Amino acid sequence: MRAVAAPEVDALRSQLRDRGYLSHGIERWFALDPWSSRAFWVELAVVALKAATLIASFAALPHVAVMLLRNGRLSAVETLLLFAIYGAFWFAISFAFVVVVALLVKIRPELAVDTPRALLAISIAASAMLAIPIVVWWFRFDALPAPLELAIGGALGALFFIVAAIVVSAALLSFSIYELQRIPALHQRSRTIPLAAGAGALIALLFVPARGTGEPATPPPQIITRPANIRFALVAVDGLTWDIAQSRPALLAPFVASFPMASAPAPSAAERWASLGTGVPARFHGVRALAGVRLAGGNRVLQSISGADFLLRDAAPVIGIARIQPLPPTVRRRHFVWESLAARGVPVVAVNWWTSSSEKSGALTSIGQETIFGAAHGEPLRLDATALRRLQAAVGESNPRFVTVYLPALDVILNRLDSDRSTQLAQSLRAMDGISGTVQWLRGRAYEVLLIGIAGEGQSGQGVLASTIALDEPQSSWDVAPTVAELAGFPASEEMPGRSAVKTSEPRIVTYGERSRTESAPRLNQEYYESLKSLGYIR
Repeated sequence: MRAVAAPEVDALRSQLRDRGYLSHGIERWFALDPWSSRAFWVELAVVALKAATLIASFAALPHVAVMLLRNGRLSAVETLLLFAIYGAFWFAISFAFVVVVALLVKIRPELAVDTPRALLAISIAASAMLAIPIVVWWFRFDALPAPLELAIGGALGALFFIVAAIVVSAALLSFSIYELQRIPALHQRSRTIPLAAGAGALIALLFVPARGTGEPATPPPQIITRPANIRFALVAVDGLTWDIAQSRPALLAPFVASFPMASAPAPSAAERWASLGTGVPARFHGVRALAGVRLAGGNRVLQSISGADFLLRDAAPVIGIARIQPLPPTVRRRHFVWESLAARGVPVVAVNWWTSSSEKSGALTSIGQETIFGAAHGEPLRLDATALRRLQAAVGESNPRFVTVYLPALDVILNRLDSDRSTQLAQSLRAMDGISGTVQWLRGRAYEVLLIGIAGEGQSGQGVLASTIALDEPQSSWDVAPTVAELAGFPASEEMPGRSAVKTSEPRIVTYGERSRTESAPRLNQEYYESLKSLGYIR
């Protein structure tokens, strides 16, 4: 250790202090005993705090930007809370990282950076290590990023990489001043103020809501319908594939036609059935998950969350700044096709569909999932039985023209619960007997029936469409919504990628319009949430 500093080192100290890299205390850093000097730890903490604050500010930006792009517009409070959650994590990681590097330099002086090239190489390697968690987090989403998300997230990630390299090299420069005796070109000017200003500007941009004045209200589109007095029902069975349906001849006996069909790919049951019922992709209807995270003080449920995001999924609910909540009906942006029919005077009863609330509005009677799933108490067969009872009661009251019910028991038995093979077989046979009973009851009420089945979570096999009326062979589950619309005498919309299985030459309309949405946050039904967990929907 040098007893007296060379004049050129004194000049370097003065320049580094002017650029914000050294404090008076850190100059004595190498002369202090790290295990007994409080000044050592104070000065080390000051440098680490500065570095961690800058790194955390830029590291949180790609996280928040990706979450905003994937989950839609958030309030300023929700955006600030997201930034605080990710920023706090990165602050802790960065602080610990800088402290470890400093202690290594102190304990192992031979590791000191002695050339600008070594400084740059070590800084880039350290920055790459810090960037790896962001890459892993981003790649653990269910869906690939859209081009806009890829461009913005990539730009912010690259900016973080550069900033982290600069900040780490500044910290190393501070710790290695006695050996370097030079200031690399990268640090000829102070970076603290411009980096802090840049971080502040980018953070502020996250809080600028892209709201505008909103689109002016437009009247519902004028639709030319054709006479159609048919009474028909849509029975949707999760977990029913073509192979399973064929193995039970009694199940398909009432139908005059049955076909295998492809299922629209989707990462969750809610998205699969929302796509089938609305006839449009997730980018239109907005449903992504079975349960999401609601931030404290916010109205929106975050559906698209990385599988590696333990902060939102685990840590935030534990400390009370967020909570896990089953998917509410307000997340959907498009009507189910039967809701569009009911809005135009067709009497409809809909039971147990994901993202549907319980309501009676005009010609629509909707019975949501909360009470049905809440009453199951972890027993899948109760789901279908309760849904059937509620359906029978609602049909008896209003005798609607169109009826639909979603039956999830088969999927729960086959794909979500860990049961032995004998129990699984016995319960699945009982579930299919219940499906047959539902079809027979509807036929007894003079309804034509469409039976729709698609593979459940992790299940392979084609879906199935069976009908008591003659239909063309469907290509995929996208064809269900256009078929329902045509059977009711309504045209399909251009947003629907499928085609009708009913022969028609009716031109399509552009759209049936968006749903009216409420920003109010529905209260969490704890019984419903616990039932979803016990049935394997939430893990």
